[in-house]
Amino acid sequence: MPVSDQLPLVSKASVACALGVVYLCLVRSLRWSRYNAIHKKYSAKFQARTLTPEEAQEVVQLSGLYDMPKLSEYALSLALFSTYAIPTISKLLYDTKQLGAQEHVARRYSDTDILISTWIACPIAGRLVNAAPGSPADDPRASIALARTNWLHSKYKISNEDYLYTLGLFAFEPTRWAALHGWRPLSPLERYAAFIYWAEIGRKMNIKNIPSTAEEFAAWLLAYEKEYMVPAQTSHDVANLTMGELLFMVPDRFGLRSFLEGIVTSLLKDRVRIAMMQPEPPKYASYLVHGLFGLVAFTERYLLLPRWKPSASVQVDLPKMESQTAPRLYPTKWTSKPWYKPRGGGLLGSLSDRLLVLIGMHDDVPRPEYKCEGYRIHELGPLRFEQDGHDQVLNMAAALQGCPVPDAWKAGKTA
Repeated sequence: MPVSDQLPLVSKASVACALGVVYLCLVRSLRWSRYNAIHKKYSAKFQARTLTPEEAQEVVQLSGLYDMPKLSEYALSLALFSTYAIPTISKLLYDTKQLGAQEHVARRYSDTDILISTWIACPIAGRLVNAAPGSPADDPRASIALARTNWLHSKYKISNEDYLYTLGLFAFEPTRWAALHGWRPLSPLERYAAFIYWAEIGRKMNIKNIPSTAEEFAAWLLAYEKEYMVPAQTSHDVANLTMGELLFMVPDRFGLRSFLEGIVTSLLKDRVRIAMMQPEPPKYASYLVHGLFGLVAFTERYLLLPRWKPSASVQVDLPKMESQTAPRLYPTKWTSKPWYKPRGGGLLGSLSDRLLVLIGMHDDVPRPEYKCEGYRIHELGPLRFEQDGHDQVLNMAAALQGCPVPDAWKAGKTA
């Protein structure tokens, strides 16, 4: 008989309990290790209020890429969704058909997600801190993404106030979500860094009149919502089209779609919901949401080891420049239409693509019309602009980061 079988049952239980305690202590120690390191690194600069935008980005990435990446993603998605409650924003999106027709929603959602994720995950300075002055950027992706966004926005008439409102939601909603649903709230350093980082993004987007403090910005946001967030049919229509994209995998059968629409609506602030002319969610929806997020938060905080690799909608590591051609990139998640999703290799890959369609993960398999070869950042945006503005975008990117964009990133472009 094995020795282990001869051990008293109480001894086995004691060993299991001891191992469990060791694991929980390990989780407790490692869960806060990156948090403690970042706060030790920037505590003095926070106290002196001398944090640079590049340093602020590193602090923002703590929660955005490591500690609570999914929660941060949800917060930014709902922040963008909430902007549709401003009639001037929803009318522009509806009239230009970017969110006024279902066939355009998936691509715009994909492109917007890629652009914003690139700002967050890639260095906004474009180069390493110790790089020689005037040397080419080590990683120009964030600068190219910002430049492409600026170029696309220049094609439309958008008020500075609408830009500023959107910027403010990006700055503050992750903080609010972490406080409500995260396994920990954001620290004063993280809240300060979020303001510094997003204010810098705003300056790079030529947004004017950015308040000088987070408190002033929050007060401005509230006042703007009270004055301009009013019910409008375009807000209702754009919200419904976007809701359809968010819940594309959910069937209408058995009331599932209606049930989850109520869940999503319960995540919106009342003023946003009313302006979008959405029905009041059932009472149980809020309790269910808080319960589920609470369970996830408890599990993350006490039972799961922390992430060792960053999690984002785009590839975080700099892609290998195997040729002197701008690389084609792939996101890490996809929408109803599989934009920028590579085809599966071989028979098994093809079967996998078809299986994902069969179970409702996508509406179609990867095809050339969905850019299955991947994307280049300077090509993102509506189809009619795909081949336009590349020279301008790359010149704008160089100006934003204060150093040239490497030649390899320019290859493959058109004027």
